[in-house]
Amino acid sequence: MRRALRSVFDAIDRTLSAAIGGALIGIFLLNLYQVGGRYLFGIGAVWIPDVTRLLFIWMTFLGTALMHLRKRHLLIDLLLLRLPPRLRWATEGFIACGVLALAGVLTVVGWRIMLIRMDIPYTGWEVPTGYAYLAVPVAGLLLLLIDVRDLWVWASGSRSG
Repeated sequence: MRRALRSVFDAIDRTLSAAIGGALIGIFLLNLYQVGGRYLFGIGAVWIPDVTRLLFIWMTFLGTALMHLRKRHLLIDLLLLRLPPRLRWATEGFIACGVLALAGVLTVVGWRIMLIRMDIPYTGWEVPTGYAYLAVPVAGLLLLLIDVRDLWVWASGSRSG
């Protein structure tokens, strides 16, 4: 079971990495086209800033989930490493519960805002801005999934260090 769970989270890691990398390459190429086209050939596209904004938003929120998955987010390591093992264990659990609550808020409120924004199109592009806001509940769900796994590991871990 643990091996299957690990392979699922490895697949999530690879998928998020590929999506973030694709968004970054897309932003780079679109900006290269926009700047190069404008200065070299006098052409440009009105829709490019909207697409790059959309890609950047998705890249940011998916990156948040990926960093949480990899445990590379901002941690309170300086404080945690100085605590005795039992207090460190309790503090890690408190932090995980806080992240779980935050992920729940991101998911629920993000979904509501996304639904509202589906009626508002981008300026130069007839695509709803709700697709950008969809990144918030998607990241929230990923954070929930990751944090439930982390809480499971935490709860089954040693309380004495």
